[in-house]
Amino acid sequence: MLQPEAVPSYDEAVPVLGPASVRHEPDAIAPAVAILAVAVPADRLPRNTIVLDLSHLADSLPRGYDQAPLFVLSPAAGGWQPYTLLSFTGTDALFIALDGLPVRGDPGNSRVVSEWVADLSARHRAHSAQLNNHQRWFVNARPGLEIEQKFTIAGQPDIWLLAARTRDLVDAGAIDGWIPEHGGNGGFEQWDFLSHIYEIASPEPERGYIAFIPAVDGSWGIRRKWFSADAVIRREQLAGGLDLGLGPDLPAVIRDRYGLTPSWGGCYRRVRYNVLLESLRSGHVFSVMFDRCTDSAGRVPALHQAEVEYIRSRRISGRPGDDLMDEFGQLCAWTCQFLDGCGVSAEQNNLSKLTWLRQAAQDRLP
Repeated sequence: MLQPEAVPSYDEAVPVLGPASVRHEPDAIAPAVAILAVAVPADRLPRNTIVLDLSHLADSLPRGYDQAPLFVLSPAAGGWQPYTLLSFTGTDALFIALDGLPVRGDPGNSRVVSEWVADLSARHRAHSAQLNNHQRWFVNARPGLEIEQKFTIAGQPDIWLLAARTRDLVDAGAIDGWIPEHGGNGGFEQWDFLSHIYEIASPEPERGYIAFIPAVDGSWGIRRKWFSADAVIRREQLAGGLDLGLGPDLPAVIRDRYGLTPSWGGCYRRVRYNVLLESLRSGHVFSVMFDRCTDSAGRVPALHQAEVEYIRSRRISGRPGDDLMDEFGQLCAWTCQFLDGCGVSAEQNNLSKLTWLRQAAQDRLP
């Protein structure tokens, strides 16, 4: 890399464009161009990701170049913090911070830009398995754990309206430093499924539940959680795409697969709207979700809840710092304020679906 030199002062981030092949092949270095971008705030705050509006760049590209948005350089102390392209929607793109030292030099100098491309392409390729494959973009910062805060809502709330308002507020910047998950249906998901849930009461180390969720293709998913009491953090294991045969005896599956005998079981339907949002500072992705659960037999009052849950992280492994629990607390506080502002009565608790359904079933007994 170049030695430090006097360079012009830039208040904006600089995208570097060039052939996309440099992210894949080390010998594909070719001319690149740096263009000043006006869409990125130069607040010099550490951040994991930058989202850049690319719609205004098309007319300014030089002819004859196969240009792709390769990198973004954000002003940083003593140079530029590099970011590499990760998610592209056609009109905007999300870039993730690369590890290593800031780069130095003048983006108006073509020789400097060529050296940037060579260096940053090599940094990108060092994480190519993650960065070049759509299904590998994310990592789990807390593998094997569920981190979730529940808000049990009174009455008959319109969960669609609550979810839609939440998504619109996040998109409008109501939560500083957060955006709807980039490239993921605008950060909105809807679900409607059955869950066959079985309590595991013993032995003590295995306490919790095992739930079976039928998929539309005939396969099954299994969600297993370990806990002795409802809590924010619980051990969790997920499996999907399982062939359990036609009309499986689910208690027998538990006995055969886990060597356990369920003490109680029930079934409920869950309608859920997820608002997925990600932190530009850390890359952590959370869901603020709103759901309605009903007893499959139709004999239990519906359960309405809002939930804040950690989902995944869009970050290069090994980056220092972890604000996960602080950001979790921030979103829980925001959700509480949001529900209150909507006139929704809700109790912040840890009421699990197992506890709700089991208690409701017991209340029906004479």
